[in-house]
Amino acid sequence: MSTNSRSRNRGCGAVIAFCAAMVPVVADAQDAAIDRIEAIERKIRGLQSELQQLKGELGQAKQQLRQSRSETQRAREEAREARQDAAKAATAEAQATQVPAQAQAAAATPPADVAAPEGVAVSMPRGRPTIATADGRRSLALGGLMQFDMGGYFQNVNPNTEFPHLNNGVNLRRGRLYFLGTFDDFTANITPDFGDRPDGVVSLFEANVNYIGIKPLTFTVGYYHPWVSLDDATNPANELFLERPGIVNVYRRLAAGIARASLGANAATEDYFASAYLTGPRFGAQQPTLLNGEQLGLVGRLAVRPYHDDDWNLHAGVSGQTVFHPNVIANGTPGVSRTTLDFGVDAELEIDFNQLVNTGSLSARGPMLTAARSGPAGATSW
Repeated sequence: MSTNSRSRNRGCGAVIAFCAAMVPVVADAQDAAIDRIEAIERKIRGLQSELQQLKGELGQAKQQLRQSRSETQRAREEAREARQDAAKAATAEAQATQVPAQAQAAAATPPADVAAPEGVAVSMPRGRPTIATADGRRSLALGGLMQFDMGGYFQNVNPNTEFPHLNNGVNLRRGRLYFLGTFDDFTANITPDFGDRPDGVVSLFEANVNYIGIKPLTFTVGYYHPWVSLDDATNPANELFLERPGIVNVYRRLAAGIARASLGANAATEDYFASAYLTGPRFGAQQPTLLNGEQLGLVGRLAVRPYHDDDWNLHAGVSGQTVFHPNVIANGTPGVSRTTLDFGVDAELEIDFNQLVNTGSLSARGPMLTAARSGPAGATSW
């Protein structure tokens, strides 16, 4: 074999050996490429799954956004309606309470050819149901107060005990329904009372007409409660206990107290109170004994607040009452004049009605005068 032939053979052998060596490399490269392609496909499928999930979340977010917008719009509508209701309530309250400027403006008589405004307004100023006309000139308000006693007595009796068996049980002390009507500067109060000593018979707490056109004065005529002493001037709903002190009940019995025929006025501001009333008998004075002449007296009170701040509130007051003419009994008690007075007090827990203290009928031959003073610590009577 020639040299050239041997050279060609060696060259072919080298090529064949190179190709044989390259076959595994090419196979490995193909496998690597396939693995990368599969990895890329897996990533693509994962991204497609995440994309579908994001699309679903986006749809939910859009639905929630639409729902939130709907709720926001509904809340705005409710807030607008609430503001309108609040404005109507404020207008009704101002009309029902007869603000002086409104009352003076409403007092002018409209021309004959101008029709009166129609409709009514219903409101709850200070929790009291009130119906008022649209112009605020007339209104009717309702209220109530109920106080109930329940209990018993533990007694250590002896032979000299006058009432050895006080009653144990219940009693409606106060069961009042307040009817308050207004017409311009006039108000009328009628208050029946279903509670009494003892309960069971409807009585009267007050029935009067008032004029409030001259501020800060209030003029009153009718059955009223003219105040005398600090404790007597405190509303029963604001008392610390259901009962007032016995001495206050005895003291105000002379010419003041509830359901007293009264004619007078009071002036009240945040810093002072002054009142004076000409008083007569209490409601029902002609029962059970008829009178041939009814009582005539005078009740007055002055209270001031000379100093007050966030921590202090100084109060000072003085009250007084006098009787010019006592009740004249048609059939006088033997040995006693026909003009008499008596002072007594029931047990403070109103389930027994025996008067534990009573003077009996006292002859009255001249004017009677009592007075009381009050200060920061309370009220003192003498």
